[in-house]
Amino acid sequence: MEIAHLNEFIILAQYKNYFKASQSLYIAQSTLSKHIVALENECSYQLIDRSNKQIKLTEAGELFLHYAQLIVQNHQEMQEHLQQQTASEITSINLGTSRVMIEYGITEIVSETMKAHPNLRFKVHEGFEPDLHQMIEEGRIDISFLRERTPAIGEYSYTYVQERLCAVVDKSHAFAAESEISLNMLKDIELYMTPDFTLEHELFLSLCKREQFYPMISFTAPRIENLLEMAHIGEGVALIMEQQARYFADDCIKIIPFAPNITTYINMTVHDHVTINDGIAAFINLVKLESIATSENE
Repeated sequence: MEIAHLNEFIILAQYKNYFKASQSLYIAQSTLSKHIVALENECSYQLIDRSNKQIKLTEAGELFLHYAQLIVQNHQEMQEHLQQQTASEITSINLGTSRVMIEYGITEIVSETMKAHPNLRFKVHEGFEPDLHQMIEEGRIDISFLRERTPAIGEYSYTYVQERLCAVVDKSHAFAAESEISLNMLKDIELYMTPDFTLEHELFLSLCKREQFYPMISFTAPRIENLLEMAHIGEGVALIMEQQARYFADDCIKIIPFAPNITTYINMTVHDHVTINDGIAAFINLVKLESIATSENE
């Protein structure tokens, strides 16, 4: 017996009128009548006394109504409990990343984890380090991927990527044939960089200060594509983290090591308030495996 048909029988018994019951159920009278007959055929008892114009239940119909109400009520309770159980199994992860989702393969790791653990839900907060650090302090980020000065420290912190700053020029640029670009070579050269609050920009300025070098940073932009476009159409040099440069670069661009070396680390941290379940553990393991693969390919 279908639960929907049992519910229709209960409504009909309540209204004692096919027209009113069918309106309440948003179905045709003929459909309701067919469903009631189907119930009678299934239980092999006449449930409706059709000798009068007014709907009246037979004795079998009254007994059937009692158990139909119990079945429908139990079914509703079962559905509610199942929904509650499913909701309790869902884990929402607030993932904070500093503009590195796509070019560092984090999106692929999220996708692979969700395939294996469909009850995981990822809410991505992608932005700059100062904003993300504020969200972390407020407890609004569960797992973060941040660019930092040093390798990861702590039980639930892992270095995902280690990379260095590189110089990017158009292939027609005078520096295109160089195997390395030094700080002194950038004297009076227009430089294109990420904004001054980014870590790579801060580290570069610290180097310039130590070397008493005065850079000519003529263009800053948060999007790597804009920096590469400036390098392509302008006469200057873009200073970009190597993996980001390689992800977005095309055949018109030359990527050259920069000296002295400026190194940063993309560190993943699972923050203290997070309870690590099977899904989160799987995500962590995929990050660690990808980190190992990246290190071996370097």
